[in-house]
Amino acid sequence: MIDARNVSQRTGIVFGGSALLSIAVTLLCLTPGISSGPRLVPAATQTIPETYFCLTVQNATTTTPWPIVPFAGIRTWDSCGVAWSELNPYRGVYDWDHLDALLKLTQSHDVDVLYTFGRTPQWASENPNQKCGYDPGACLPPAKIEDWDDFVGAIATHAKGRIKYWEMWNEPNQHEYWSGNVADLVTMAQHAYRIIKSVDPSAQILSPSAVGGIDDTPDWMSQYFRAGGGAVTDIVAFHGYGKNPAVPEYVVPLIDAVHGVTKEYGQSEKPLWDTEASWGPVNHLPDLDDQIAFVARHYILQWSKGVQRYYWYAWDDESYGTMWERQGRIRKTAVAYQQVQDWLVGAKLAAPCEQDFRSRWICQLNRTGHYNAMVVWNPDGQKQYLPPTRFVQLRDLAGETIPIHGPVVIGKQPVLLESEPAR
Repeated sequence: MIDARNVSQRTGIVFGGSALLSIAVTLLCLTPGISSGPRLVPAATQTIPETYFCLTVQNATTTTPWPIVPFAGIRTWDSCGVAWSELNPYRGVYDWDHLDALLKLTQSHDVDVLYTFGRTPQWASENPNQKCGYDPGACLPPAKIEDWDDFVGAIATHAKGRIKYWEMWNEPNQHEYWSGNVADLVTMAQHAYRIIKSVDPSAQILSPSAVGGIDDTPDWMSQYFRAGGGAVTDIVAFHGYGKNPAVPEYVVPLIDAVHGVTKEYGQSEKPLWDTEASWGPVNHLPDLDDQIAFVARHYILQWSKGVQRYYWYAWDDESYGTMWERQGRIRKTAVAYQQVQDWLVGAKLAAPCEQDFRSRWICQLNRTGHYNAMVVWNPDGQKQYLPPTRFVQLRDLAGETIPIHGPVVIGKQPVLLESEPAR
C-alpha cells in the first residue's frame, strides 16, 4: 500500500477539497437493408485499422494467459484489482499492484488501455450501506467530491503515459452500477476532465457508456448531453448489447438511434466507440455456430455504421461472450474473431453493408491494387448463391479457403468471396 495523501503537493496539481457476474469476477480477482441514418465515419473513405479490434480480458494479471489473437486495446472494467474501490481502499491510501501489472503487460504487447471509472469505495460513498452490483455503496456518488478529485488525480498521475483513454462510468443507466442522478455524474466528469487533462493534455475522455438497447441507451445519452456532458466528452461511448435471443443485426437500429442523439446535441463529429458488447450471457445465444456467426456479423456491421472501436466482452469471461476457456484452449468464436479481423483490417468498405431483396447481407470490400471482395451471409439459413464471376475463392470463419466453380452455399456465418488472395 502507498500513502498518497500528498499527491497534489508532489505533482504541483491542485485538486478539489450485475450482481452474480460481479461476485464471480471478485472471487477470481482474489487469486492474483440498413437504414440511411447519419454515420460518424464514411465507410467508403476509411481504411479499417487494427485499432478497431479490442478486448476485455478480465484476468490477464492472474489466471489468463495473454490472448493469442491480435487486438489493439484493452478495457479495464472487470479486470482484477483495478476498480476505484480496489485501488483506493482507504482515504489517501492507494494500492497500484494490479494496475501496474496490467500496464506492464499491455506495454510489452503494444496494447493501449481504456480505464473505466466505477465502483465507489464504501468509505467514500454517500450511502455506504446501499445495495449495489459489486459492493455496498459502490453505485452512488462520493459524499465528498474531494475524494473523487483525489483519486482521479492520483491515478492520472500514476499512470501518465500508460493510460490514454478514460471512460467516465460503466453503464450508468443500470442501477446496480449507478444509482445517483445524471447531474452528479456530469459534475464528476467535469472535475475528472479538468484533472486528467492537466496531468496529460493528450488524454482522451469518453462519455459514460449507456446500455439497454434502442430505447434505454439513447434516452440516457440524451439526458447526459442535455446536462452538459458533451462539453467534457472527446469520444462518445455506448454498449452494443441487444435482445434475448441475441441477434447481431439489432445493433444497426441501435447505432442509428445513438447517431440521432449525437446529432441533436452537437456530438456527431466525435468518434463513436462500443466499449462493451457481445451476444451477452450464454443463454442469450447457446448454439456455438450461432455464436461464431454473431462475432463476425457484429464486428462487420458496427464498422459499417461508423463505430471506430469495438471492445469485445469478454475474452475469458465464463458466461459472457466467451472466447477462451479455463481449460487452456481457445473456442471457435476466437478463431472467427481472428478471421474477420484478417478480412477487414487494411481494407475499405466500398459502401455501407446492405440487405438485398433475398434477405442476404452484402458488404463490398476493396484494397489497394485490383483486390476486391464481398462478405455475404444469409441470417435465415443456408441457401445457394451464384457469385459474380470475378470472385475466384471463398474463405470461411474457420480459416478454410475454397475455390469457387459455380454456386456456393451461404448461411448464417459470413463468408468472404475474393477476386484474388489479399496481399
